[in-house]
Amino acid sequence: MLFLQTFLKKETTINSQRYNETITALKRRIERIGIRNETLLKHDNARPHTSAETRDAIQRLDFSVLPHPPYSSDLAPWDFHLFQKLKEHLKGQGFSCDEDVKSAVGKWFQKQNTNFFKDGFQKLAQRWRKCIEVRGDFVEK
Repeated sequence: MLFLQTFLKKETTINSQRYNETITALKRRIERIGIRNETLLKHDNARPHTSAETRDAIQRLDFSVLPHPPYSSDLAPWDFHLFQKLKEHLKGQGFSCDEDVKSAVGKWFQKQNTNFFKDGFQKLAQRWRKCIEVRGDFVEK
């Protein structure tokens, strides 16, 4: 299983340029490992994800994007599986510096087995189907 984690400096935000640097690094990692199947990006409709600059980068990098319905909090990337579990793991821990947080996050990712990530994708597919079935109305968890 491939994952790429990046951290922003304090008091900075994601913009199109930073997002494109991240997906470019992801593409390099994919090529280095030799993954040949289609890579599908899951992100929301935030400006850094939908800007013309990002759309161009996604096309240049030969990624596909899983469509995200407008205003759908049910499919928000931070609201399903991965980040929920990571937040639960980090809850209540005290960190003395940013490096400690980065280390804890990295160790947590390394502990997760392939089934953890597969389960997350299966849950996403189930939520996606529910959103379609209710035609965009709110989906209870």
